[in-house]
Amino acid sequence: MARPISTTCWLMSLLTLLSLASVTAAQEFSTSDTNVGYIDSAFPGSQLRFRFDSAYDNPTPDRAEFFYRASTAATGAPISPAETNVDYQEFWTYLELAVASNVSLFIDAPVRMVNPDISANTAGFSDLQVGVKGILLESECDILTGQIRVYAPTGDGSRKLGTSHATIEPALLYARRLGPQTMLESEFRVWTPLESTVVPQGRFSGPILRYGVGVGHDLFQFSSPCGCETKKLTAVTEFVGWSILDGLATVPATPTMATIIDVDGDTIVNGKFGLRYTQSRHSVYVGYGRALTGDVWYHDILRAEYAIRF
Repeated sequence: MARPISTTCWLMSLLTLLSLASVTAAQEFSTSDTNVGYIDSAFPGSQLRFRFDSAYDNPTPDRAEFFYRASTAATGAPISPAETNVDYQEFWTYLELAVASNVSLFIDAPVRMVNPDISANTAGFSDLQVGVKGILLESECDILTGQIRVYAPTGDGSRKLGTSHATIEPALLYARRLGPQTMLESEFRVWTPLESTVVPQGRFSGPILRYGVGVGHDLFQFSSPCGCETKKLTAVTEFVGWSILDGLATVPATPTMATIIDVDGDTIVNGKFGLRYTQSRHSVYVGYGRALTGDVWYHDILRAEYAIRF
């Protein structure tokens, strides 16, 4: 079975580039330029964001231990029966602070409510995320940013609130201004677990590639004569994909028994559609996501967020 991708090269490359990030062009972008609701923004800055997700119908919730820890006994035999469907809601509080004109630090704190078909409902604090992002290259129309996100196993894995393992996720984030009303944003991430539940079949968790592209087009723009107030309404379309490079999942074998399968090679693609209203430093986003492939993290998701940028 393939071993998880080493993160040493990623970390060394990104940290070296971040140390050189001060040699960039004059700032042409700000956090108010971002429109996407699911892709990570390439614009470092200072902001406080509150986000709510409500997702429905995850038939394989322990797939590669991406959502929560596998429910297995010490012998490796899966607990019977396997979950067949999980709905969940998450509340996220995100704080990002600029420590320089081109570098910011962030923390993302989630609270999760899980609604399985078989097990009892549960709720509580999930896995805390912290990270750093910094501009690597910037021009009048483009920006390329490096990001490192670390997932701490603060959620109780036995209650389906976390993965019970630390994870590091290096990423490249890119944005391009296509016109005065249109912005393209994209991401490429490598979710790399540092630990895993181990069973006779192998390691449950494994590296996952995440990639996405989104386009925001302003349907309405307004700027006061003094420039002290701006308003815009933006239609946002995003496509996000995940490719699992290694890992396992628990699935039902019979109505009362479960089995473990290999999910290496599974690919999930979602379409996300939403509206963002931005007024000066304040921004509100409402969107809907739908799975476009047979493999899913969920079939449907609703997202709402409010952010203040400063």
